[in-house]
Amino acid sequence: MNGQDLRALSVSPEGWDRLPGWGSDGNLMEVLRGVLPTRRWFGGKARTIKTVRLESAVPLEGGERGPIFFCILRVDYESDGGERYGLPLARAREGEVPGPGEIARLDPPSEGYTRLVDGFFVPETGQVLLGDILSPAPVLSGFGRVQTDAILANPPRVPAGVVPTVFRGEQSNTSILFGRALMLKGFRRLEPGMNPDLEVGAFLARMGSGVPIPTTFGALLGGTPEGEPLVLVLLQEFVDNRGDAWTWFLSRLLPVLAGEEDGEVLDAMVSRLGFQTARLHRALGSDPADPDFSPLPFGVEDLSRLVEEIRERADQLFRHLEPGIARLPEGVRRMGENLLLRKGELENFLKECDRRDPGGLKIRCHGDFHLGQVLVTPDNDVVFLDFEGEPALPLAKRRLRTTPLQDVAGMLRSFHYLAMSATADRPEYQDAAYGWYTLQSRRYLHSYRTECAKSEGLLPSPDLEHDVLALCLLRKALYETEYELNNRPGWLFAPLAGIDSLLRALVLERGERE
Repeated sequence: MNGQDLRALSVSPEGWDRLPGWGSDGNLMEVLRGVLPTRRWFGGKARTIKTVRLESAVPLEGGERGPIFFCILRVDYESDGGERYGLPLARAREGEVPGPGEIARLDPPSEGYTRLVDGFFVPETGQVLLGDILSPAPVLSGFGRVQTDAILANPPRVPAGVVPTVFRGEQSNTSILFGRALMLKGFRRLEPGMNPDLEVGAFLARMGSGVPIPTTFGALLGGTPEGEPLVLVLLQEFVDNRGDAWTWFLSRLLPVLAGEEDGEVLDAMVSRLGFQTARLHRALGSDPADPDFSPLPFGVEDLSRLVEEIRERADQLFRHLEPGIARLPEGVRRMGENLLLRKGELENFLKECDRRDPGGLKIRCHGDFHLGQVLVTPDNDVVFLDFEGEPALPLAKRRLRTTPLQDVAGMLRSFHYLAMSATADRPEYQDAAYGWYTLQSRRYLHSYRTECAKSEGLLPSPDLEHDVLALCLLRKALYETEYELNNRPGWLFAPLAGIDSLLRALVLERGERE
């Protein structure tokens, strides 16, 4: 967005310092109504905004820039409900902030400042928020504060002279980097309650487990008018890395499939992923006294809920798939038609599982586990990120305990997508890709199970584990199919192929059992 495209914000004669007072009465909310849908982190792009309201605005000390207002916005939609978003507002000079940070032109300019900008893009915001989290003194801004045990055990230090900068690679949140030492994650869509990213980070910091996640030092909290907490920003260590695991694997897989490289490095990484996933799950289920993390039995009712969720997802998918199947690309259409013909097989498997007593434990999990949520370190280890859970679910459901096999299924489905992506333009290697995926799934599961065995009872017995994992794979693949149908119909082949191969395997296995 260039300066000519920016709308003008009419600044009240009361001055910038009084923005919380005049912001709701002037044209600020109308400006934001037009700007919010253009932001990558805004989740309501498919809905029509009815109103934007300023729910609260906490002033932060911006030095010569004047106050920076950390705003909580209430966005209501024409059709269904509303959401809250966090957006700091600041003044800036022309050219000081890149296009994605600019919001409006100030009319008239104020003390040489000509732009209304996203406050995360000015360094004073990061400096104030970092100081509020780390300071031993009470927070002066009016935010609530959480400091984890890691602040005392391993006090973070920022090198002198480091200027905070916005990390450009994210979509749903915005992170501020303090060199290669710390990262302040600003949550954009705000839900009442404790964000799982903070909860899990604080729990593992207290346990001192050494599990490979970024150390979580603390957070700042706002609140709703009803008094419920809103986690606004989260402070973690910066993890030196070679990129996410999806990109790391994708850049190396095709030469392996083509026989140009032996693939031992990929094999070792898959084994490492399985081992570290198990360490994560063992740590998350290690405190029977913590009311939010204590492991509980994964019983008949839990299995029935999982089966019913899959049945509902399948029914919804079939309702959406049938009317539009003729419009899909030919190869994908045949796969969709095949799935519709196999509804009976899917239902038979669900009925069979619904009569079983699964065993194992349910624990707090990652919830949105895939290769994109993993960083590869310079020494070829892995670090897990972003414990917020499945984005489409409300926060209360993302905090529920479940079988750790749901995380495992997420990673296995990610391996399948990786194999399909690597050969999307090279069909001659698709058979090799599927063979690689099958082999690596076994490798990952072997490494995972071996480490999990050190925590007795975490997983069901082997035969029951197989069925629970199959259910989790179906749940994930059905979610993927619905997503691709709505967003990328050309990619439907990936989850449909996963469902087809899974159903074929289940039919064969049932025949062997009988």
